[in-house]
Amino acid sequence: MRKQRANNIQLTDVLRIRNNFFAHIKNQYSVVEMDTKVLSVARSLLTQHQLRTLDALQLAGALQAVKILGVPLTFICADTRLLVAASAEGLLTDDPNNAHP
Repeated sequence: MRKQRANNIQLTDVLRIRNNFFAHIKNQYSVVEMDTKVLSVARSLLTQHQLRTLDALQLAGALQAVKILGVPLTFICADTRLLVAASAEGLLTDDPNNAHP
């Protein structure tokens, strides 16, 4: 929507992309609800790491996903501080800006 507000993309394209995204989420991802457990972990992460609030919520959600799924996940983001915190919390990490074979 930001690009549409800046007139960089047509509204019809925004709606098509958004609908494709929602369909993809429904079929390809497990959704982690932001419940009191996740919020509590996020608050704890804020005191343990130099994170912004939304970053702490993102990381708390990933940690909850690992518990729910019972398998290791790779946490992917381009924010160095968030990657360091994710690694310290035991997650595998990857920065999409780094060269990949």
